[in-house]
Formats: sequence, C-alpha cells, structure tokens
Amino acid sequence: MDRNTHARDAQLRAISVYATRPESARVVNRGSALVGDGLSCTYEQDGHRIALDMPKAIGGSEEGPSPGFFGRAAICGCIAIGIKMAAARDDLSIEAVKVGIEQDWDNRGILAMEGASPGPGATRIAIEITSPEPEEKIETMVHRALDHDPWLLAFRDAQPVTTSVSVSEDVR
Repeated sequence: MDRNTHARDAQLRAISVYATRPESARVVNRGSALVGDGLSCTYEQDGHRIALDMPKAIGGSEEGPSPGFFGRAAICGCIAIGIKMAAARDDLSIEAVKVGIEQDWDNRGILAMEGASPGPGATRIAIEITSPEPEEKIETMVHRALDHDPWLLAFRDAQPVTTSVSVSEDVR
C-alpha cells in the first residue's frame, strides 16, 4: 500500500470512529520547556525532545533554532500536511506541497522596548502545489483544508489562554 492510500484509509477509519464516539476525539497535549543556565531551552513532549535557543546577538548560544523557527515550522508543516490529508480524502493526486512563510518583525519588541510590538507585524504564506488535477479542484480543496488547519487557526484567531505561576526552590 502506498503512503497516500495509507493516509486516506487511516483518516477514513478515524472519521468513522469519531462519528460514532465523538468523545474519543478529545485529547489534551502536554509538554514542557526547561531553561537553566543561559537561554538554551529543551522542550519535551510524548517522548520527543528538541533544543531551542536564541541568537548570540541577544544573549543566546545558538545551540538550537529559536522558538520562532519552530512556530513557523509548525504553521508551514501543518498547512502542507493538512493539504495532503485533504487531497488524500478527496482522492486527488498531489505530487508535492511546498508552504513558505515570511513574517515582518521589529526585534525591539522582544526586548520590551517602547514603541515596538513583540508580535509579528504581518505574516505572508505562499502555497505551491504540484498536481495533474484541475486548478479549480485543487484551490477548492486547499481553501477547505485551510479552514480546518489547527496551527493556521491557532496563529490567526484569538483564543482563551490562561497562565499560572508557581515559585519553588528546586528546579526539576
């Protein structure tokens, strides 16, 4: 079985299960990041671990990409994979999906300097698809995929976010 057929079959099985047992679709993801000495950070979730750091110009050691790198990777990867998933469900042939991102930043914002926002000023996403399918079919499918893309929506739309702070003497 090829990987595209596997992706389609797995999604259809999940849809069938979730249609009869919607409660089984509800999940909570948990992860944690730890920064000790300097700005180098380790994030762990579900047995996976990644290293993050900041550029030397603002005090990091560049031992890993910045958190922004992973944020941009999350949105680009999720869009690209989401499009392939939707194409598989629709039985559309897609050879490749490439998603590019550009963001405008004022680096004064992360340093809490007055007059500058720490958030991006603008984000531009470019999607390139290689497919023998009619362009209209692909565009319709892509727009539907984007309407259901979790990380595009997480970045684009406001959502409730809560924080809690606790202070202890031991770092774990």
